[in-house]
Amino acid sequence: MSAIINYLIFALSKLLYRIRGHDSRQIINSAAFKEHPEANMILESPECGHSGSPLLPDHTCLAEDKVGKLPELRWQAPLDLDVKQYALICEDLDVPIPFCIITHGLFYGIPPTVRRVFHDDIEQDKNSTGCLTISGWGFVPNIMGKPYIGAAAPLGHGVHRYVYTIIALNEPLHFDRPDKVSKAQIKKALIGKVIGWGQWVGHFERPWPR
Repeated sequence: MSAIINYLIFALSKLLYRIRGHDSRQIINSAAFKEHPEANMILESPECGHSGSPLLPDHTCLAEDKVGKLPELRWQAPLDLDVKQYALICEDLDVPIPFCIITHGLFYGIPPTVRRVFHDDIEQDKNSTGCLTISGWGFVPNIMGKPYIGAAAPLGHGVHRYVYTIIALNEPLHFDRPDKVSKAQIKKALIGKVIGWGQWVGHFERPWPR
């Protein structure tokens, strides 16, 4: 039965293959980035390599837990930026749904002293009633209701780009209901606060199941 399902998914993905490349929907094309259309920060993934490198299996649905972990990320901001807070987002730009992207993780409230993030940093704080990581950062639950899910491109749909964006802010983000914050609210709150950003892109293509 699983083989039949895989063939059906593969066939559907091939039919929808041309539906991809929703770059205009990514966060850097929202109103908050109008004054900063070009990246001025460096974002890297030491364990994966240069931007455009394949994500490691542990970062994808091929991981032991079938969910995947956030790759280690580190960044540099220009010395003249007076950063008060960072936000971090991961978006799949090649979803086979017209005009749609999937947000795999969205975190805010990252202190200006932080320059590196590991998966452990973004695990949910089970002792908190709100949407907080164990590092005390806020997060917006993704489609699975989790802080983060790894790459999971559909079988047969080819390579997907997973774009990680670090955003430097000149003012912290505040919300009346942090446990109910949406991506739309984050995008609105970013307006007038963005002073820098950088991106790293990881690639993933789901292999045929063994």
